[in-house]
Amino acid sequence: MPVFIEQYVVVGDKKDTEMAAEFWRFGPKAWKPYFNVRDPKEIERRANAEVPLEKVYEDWAMGTDPEVHVKKLTELFQSGATGVHIHSGQPDQKRVIDFYGKEVLPRLRKLGKKA
Repeated sequence: MPVFIEQYVVVGDKKDTEMAAEFWRFGPKAWKPYFNVRDPKEIERRANAEVPLEKVYEDWAMGTDPEVHVKKLTELFQSGATGVHIHSGQPDQKRVIDFYGKEVLPRLRKLGKKA
């Protein structure tokens, strides 16, 4: 049975990471306890009060070193994932696509991983 994982990434610096993380601040508590909260404004209010920004991006692949991203993806495949969906909340999506297409995916292929 396929095992798919969503991996958040940022291709950039800490400022880029923090900007992207602001959009996903609710993430660490999305299933518990925010899942049953019906009002998105209440989720946002609670997340801003309860979730430190560093907690949001602590497991993300971040930076412009392709090896950081390759290492994270390799770990996910070694843990049993059969597919990884890359998700980036940063505004410059083209930068992420180009970086993964030119720098990350070719390295993964060399390692014999499916990407």
